[in-house]
Amino acid sequence: MSSQAPDRTPRVVIIGAGIAGVQTAVALREQGWRDAITLLGDEPHPPYDRPPLSKAVLLGKADGSAFDVDFEGLGIELHLGRRVTALTPDRRQVETSEGPVRYDHAVIATGADPVMLPGSQGLPGVHLLRTLDDAERLRPVLAAQHEIVVVGAGWIGAEFATAAREAGCAVTVVEAADRPLAGALPAEVAAHMTGWYAGAGAELRTGARVASV
Repeated sequence: MSSQAPDRTPRVVIIGAGIAGVQTAVALREQGWRDAITLLGDEPHPPYDRPPLSKAVLLGKADGSAFDVDFEGLGIELHLGRRVTALTPDRRQVETSEGPVRYDHAVIATGADPVMLPGSQGLPGVHLLRTLDDAERLRPVLAAQHEIVVVGAGWIGAEFATAAREAGCAVTVVEAADRPLAGALPAEVAAHMTGWYAGAGAELRTGARVASV
């Protein structure tokens, strides 16, 4: 009775199939890594760029924003819909929903999760915008021209506010800081964004921390 020999090919496992994970995989090939590369994504969709989600995809001007990368041609093993549940360094294994994956080098490129407002989980009319599925669920919301409150005046909040106004929604943006993009731009640059909201027809409220929904 024979048993299959364990795979000992040097392997890089990249956790996260967003832009950071995809760019890492492609850069490894371009810089000479000839051995195995495994890219794990928890969504069922081919890897895509997130910025268009907050405008083009929301408004139905694009069905998605998949990266133009020939994963098969580059010899990158792409596993979609495979959620990573744990990392076991002593065994050099990534634990996934479909079983473990051995690694020699692991790259964590999962990005950030959206901040949920306390008590808002599962409430009707409360939405997140991070994934392609989120954007597609929000399309009919904008099409119905509802009154929209956007929590956060960062880049995504600004893009979403623009899309919602273009769709004909009444939009109010609430921001805990004293100006938009407080964490991303210097005050003298971010100050110019305040007038942009007024020009777009959106009401901006700064210094407005959300207490509850």
